[in-house]
Amino acid sequence: MEGLINIKKYFDYIKRKFILNNYYTSTLKKGKNLQAALLDFAFTVVTVIAISGIMIYWITEEIFLALATAVVLGIAYIFLMVLWNRRIRRNKILRINENIADSEIIREITRKDNREFQLYIKDILEKFYKTTFYEYNRYIDFVGEINGEMYGLKCLKSSMDAKVSYKELEFFMKEMNEKNIKEGIIVTNSYFSDDLKEKTDYLLIDFNQIKAMLKEIGSYPTQKDVEDLIIAKYDNRKSMLKEKFTSKGRDKVLKFTMLGIVLIIYSRFVSYEMYYRLIGFASVGIGLILAIYNIAKYIEGRRKEV
Repeated sequence: MEGLINIKKYFDYIKRKFILNNYYTSTLKKGKNLQAALLDFAFTVVTVIAISGIMIYWITEEIFLALATAVVLGIAYIFLMVLWNRRIRRNKILRINENIADSEIIREITRKDNREFQLYIKDILEKFYKTTFYEYNRYIDFVGEINGEMYGLKCLKSSMDAKVSYKELEFFMKEMNEKNIKEGIIVTNSYFSDDLKEKTDYLLIDFNQIKAMLKEIGSYPTQKDVEDLIIAKYDNRKSMLKEKFTSKGRDKVLKFTMLGIVLIIYSRFVSYEMYYRLIGFASVGIGLILAIYNIAKYIEGRRKEV
């Protein structure tokens, strides 16, 4: 039994690697899946071997020497391309994973309202600075001590393409002066305008700094987290394709097929036998066409995902 469990785990591991490799290949090759990329590579190798073989034969007129040299050159080409592509691919995969992780963080922030965003930022800063922030008032969200200095904290949630301006923080600045709080932190999930950067000495934390802090405190999605998201997306799409194929498509196929069978049987008992029989066969034919179409769409969807 333990051996069977280990075999299942091994096949699950192989399946996971195949799905991930196919996803990365499809992303890097702009939609071209793993199988298509391998076919392109094989075609290139065959072309290299063929051209080098022809050229060497044209020079030496020795068929065996030409074939042997061409094969050696082909193997050398494969070896060099695998080494070169492995390093480049690794770096590109890291960028893909970071983009997915960024999208996940943006999605998480987008789902939060202003109050939830404030508490989210408070939790990040408390872990990062190893301190505690406390509720303050309407214009200053929180206050806390960092390295012996009292800081006022303002959190601003906005759309990712917006830039926080100085005008949006006038009441915060005024309140900081009235309460004689010298140091301030302004946090946004987007970015800051140039005028705000020029007019304040407060610490400005935008989306990029939030990412850096999440990485520092260990809350940024790891490689395994990203891979799990890719696998989950694959499984969800697979389930949707399967459900679509087995529900609506199957119902239509059954309806047309059953209608055709009923008409063919009923044609024996009516005057216009040929007419009903033709309509019946036509209905069965439509059912078969729909079945073939749905199977083709299902296979196409699986290929796009895998």
